[in-house]
Amino acid sequence: MEISEEHMNLNDESNTGPESSRLNIKTSPEVCEECIAERKSSELMRKLNYSNEDLSVCFVRGKEPPKSVLEASVNSLEPNRRTSKRSRKTSFGNSVNLNVSGSTSVYQLKMMIWEAFGIVKENQVLHKGSLLIDDESACLADLNIFPGDVLWVRDSEIHEHRDIADELSDKKMEAQNTEEGFHGTLLSSSISSQFVSEASACLN
Repeated sequence: MEISEEHMNLNDESNTGPESSRLNIKTSPEVCEECIAERKSSELMRKLNYSNEDLSVCFVRGKEPPKSVLEASVNSLEPNRRTSKRSRKTSFGNSVNLNVSGSTSVYQLKMMIWEAFGIVKENQVLHKGSLLIDDESACLADLNIFPGDVLWVRDSEIHEHRDIADELSDKKMEAQNTEEGFHGTLLSSSISSQFVSEASACLN
């Protein structure tokens, strides 16, 4: 059977539509979406299981941080890079690198910020980007805070300034009172150990 040139042209035109230009790829075996999700979840957990890494905290003077702080990307610090804990000036305030772990609590982080900038814990309005960080019992890993992240803090100036030693003393008294309530039980030793670890982490 002979095919006319006109018929061939019509076939060419019918194959030039948007549907014909779409490339369909089939894999064998088919892609396992559940496997991909599990791999991503496992990778996230691995990244959050970190220890003795640095993150940056910027002390912003004023109600709003600069755009550069809000848009600061994670992992902005090179791994294994030696960084100073000394506070340094920037165009919008001071910035400091703090050594933390995924298990570091927000309370411990706020104590480090208190030591670095002299902002009492109750006055710290702490953020990661636009996210407010205010749950002191949460760990950094719980909040998806990674090594190299850039946090920013401002001073609400609501509460009066006091020495950080007073906070540690009050915390120690609370631990002692709690321990007396559990005197003679296994809980007494665990409470003391927890306080010692929190206090030492804040002062390191």
